[in-house]
Amino acid sequence: MEQSTQPTTSTAPPEANAQDAIRASYQRARVLADRLVGLGKVIPTSVEVYRYLGADDFSARLHFGTGLEAGRGLLAVARHSDVEPTRDDERAAEWWGGVVWIEAQAIVDGVQVIARALLNVEQADLLLPRADTAEAAESATEATQPIPVASTDPSAVPAVTPVMPLAAVHTPAAPAPEAGA
Repeated sequence: MEQSTQPTTSTAPPEANAQDAIRASYQRARVLADRLVGLGKVIPTSVEVYRYLGADDFSARLHFGTGLEAGRGLLAVARHSDVEPTRDDERAAEWWGGVVWIEAQAIVDGVQVIARALLNVEQADLLLPRADTAEAAESATEATQPIPVASTDPSAVPAVTPVMPLAAVHTPAAPAPEAGA
């Protein structure tokens, strides 16, 4: 009887190797999503790790919900991802003061990340001014900035926080009750 002098190595079937690669891609996307959630004070309303049908890699999607805090959460993810957020004014409607999606898309550590928030036009203009209004806002800001008199050190000047009056935020009115109801 002949004995083998070479050690035998078992190779995993190709299906197992493919599953291992898919599992590793999922784990990378999940870890990245968890890291992004832990970045700031604003927690997304939902986090999704997904893979399109037929795609090889998983991606992460963070939905921050609506309002200024949601927008601030999205901006934190954009800063961490080193990407400029964009805004979609195409969907802005006349009702509810208009709505604007702001979004950040990036590839971080080999994983595609998409973060989104829904704001009204005033909130979007505050966090992410449109290009056509940014020039007007910049010239208005230059004229109204306080001039430091005690120090020329920029870090000694207190930060100015913009405040929006509550009356400026438009909320939809409740429908009037029908007669006889």
